[in-house]
Amino acid sequence: MKDPDLFSGLLLFILLSVAGGLALSATRNHRQALGFQVRIFLYAFAVRFALSIVIYEFGLVNILGDEDASGWLAGVGFQQTWMRQKVDLLDLPSVLLGAYDGHHRGYGYMLGALFYLWGAPARMPAAVLNCFFGALTCVFAYRTASTLFSSWVAIRVGWLTCLFPSLVIWSAQTVKEPIVILLETIALYCCTHLKLFGFSLRHALLCGLTILLVVPFRFYAAYVAGAAVLLALILPQISRGKVTFSSALAVSVLVIPILVTSGILVRHEVEFERFNLQYIESFRRNVAVGTGSGVETSYDLQTPTGFGMATVVGGAHLLLAPFPWQLTSGSLRKMLATPELFVWWWLFFFGVLPGLWHSLRSRFSDIQPLLFFSFGLGLLYSVMFGNVGLAYRQRAQLLPWLLIFAVVGLEQRVLRRAVGRRVRISNQMATEARRWL
Repeated sequence: MKDPDLFSGLLLFILLSVAGGLALSATRNHRQALGFQVRIFLYAFAVRFALSIVIYEFGLVNILGDEDASGWLAGVGFQQTWMRQKVDLLDLPSVLLGAYDGHHRGYGYMLGALFYLWGAPARMPAAVLNCFFGALTCVFAYRTASTLFSSWVAIRVGWLTCLFPSLVIWSAQTVKEPIVILLETIALYCCTHLKLFGFSLRHALLCGLTILLVVPFRFYAAYVAGAAVLLALILPQISRGKVTFSSALAVSVLVIPILVTSGILVRHEVEFERFNLQYIESFRRNVAVGTGSGVETSYDLQTPTGFGMATVVGGAHLLLAPFPWQLTSGSLRKMLATPELFVWWWLFFFGVLPGLWHSLRSRFSDIQPLLFFSFGLGLLYSVMFGNVGLAYRQRAQLLPWLLIFAVVGLEQRVLRRAVGRRVRISNQMATEARRWL
């Protein structure tokens, strides 16, 4: 007898595969590589779905841990409540706006809507939806890289985001990361397009909409993304002397009035007022104490030196943790991440750092959306660091941009080697010519 949970997940996987392929085929931009985008979407979707089956049907969840099961269980609760209240399809959009009334309620509401529409409040359909979001992230990461850099870079970014273990593992689980990363990626892709090619109503509306949609999932990420988008669009392009005020105005007109008139900004103002150094110190202690991967530090955030050191240590962990000395006494979950870490450390030092340096020197104005967002969110997570596992999870939000810079660095490495080979061949030919003469 078939597992009804797996069977409903398989049906949803097929439906979303078709819907995703059709949606990509209907887009206007990047049509010259449409076949590759559809393939990378389907490959990424299949890889993530296969891992979801291993996690939830074959017991890998017992090793990975299931701390975030509350997310999909909340979706079940919402769906059952709406069924008891006899909420119909016409009422559902207004009911979903309730996600903005609380603190990070978006994921539960989203799954509640899925279960309401699909009629199967089970784990696998929730995982399939996340796999779908993760697969679409690969496409928009490819499009961002294609907009900024060469097709060589874009294709490899597509494959890296498709297969990179961190992005695959989080997309295959029922956690909020996949939808948050996708919305952030779409927002920055649209901002990059507006920055390079000028005003486009479609991209301005989509950019503003995705920023608003991030709010109920992770409100601080929405504000960081919004600030990064507006700052990048306000600043002129040095190389082209172009100012994109119209795009910045269009995004602002969409986002700011909605935040103000809906009361969302007022409700989050309380959160911002609480967000001081005392709150950060308390958060760091809470995530460090009583957890297997906690890291306690004695830095005094009230002093400039202590704040700076805490930020540097947190940033190092955000980008590179877990470190070798943390693996020896770690859990099985941490040990499973070791192969990926060796690849990531190599990519970081031989790809990300040189690629970022090259991009800063040659494309600083163009990459501002990626820079501002990565710096803003990275700084926030660095200051609040207190747990290796949490930093590893938070790094996933930065990976699409870090992988783009990594491939840029690798491209420059290949180009330098090609130039070196040509120089050697030229020298050898010159030597042979002199010998014959």
